Amino acid sequence: MEQVRRDAGVSNGSLYHLFPTKAALAARLYCDGMIECQDGIIRAIGAAANPEAGVRAAVAFQTVWVDQHVPLARLVYADMPDDVLVAAAPTLDGHSRTYVRVVDQWLRSHVDSGALADRPFVVLHALWLGPAQEFCRQWLRGRGRLRPRHVADQLADGAWRALVAS
Repeated sequence: MEQVRRDAGVSNGSLYHLFPTKAALAARLYCDGMIECQDGIIRAIGAAANPEAGVRAAVAFQTVWVDQHVPLARLVYADMPDDVLVAAAPTLDGHSRTYVRVVDQWLRSHVDSGALADRPFVVLHALWLGPAQEFCRQWLRGRGRLRPRHVADQLADGAWRALVAS
């Protein structure tokens, strides 16, 4: 916390008034990153002309976002301690419910039209964004040289093939 206080150029009182614990500070950053990601995916599918474009745009958003926000992405993609998750819950729970509702409605509309395979939301979401998330997680941990944005098209190809109705 002392390093954060120095870097921010604020007094102890100011920092601890806003963030009484390290978990509260981490939760704020975690929430900011998660909300940015969720909102970006919602915007990507909302602007898409068709389901394939939406699938591809969401994968592209996710990979570019990670590439452009490495420190925040490391936090978002990390395994959060329980105290951080508890501190984040009041902010993130409602937003995450909205994200699931909007994305599920979008997916269901394309399942109903016959464009996407009929699978439960959690399966569709995992097949769609899970591989890109795992690629990003590994890259953020230094386990790969290829930047996420450089493989976005390949990850989007796989996501589309996994979701399209056969």
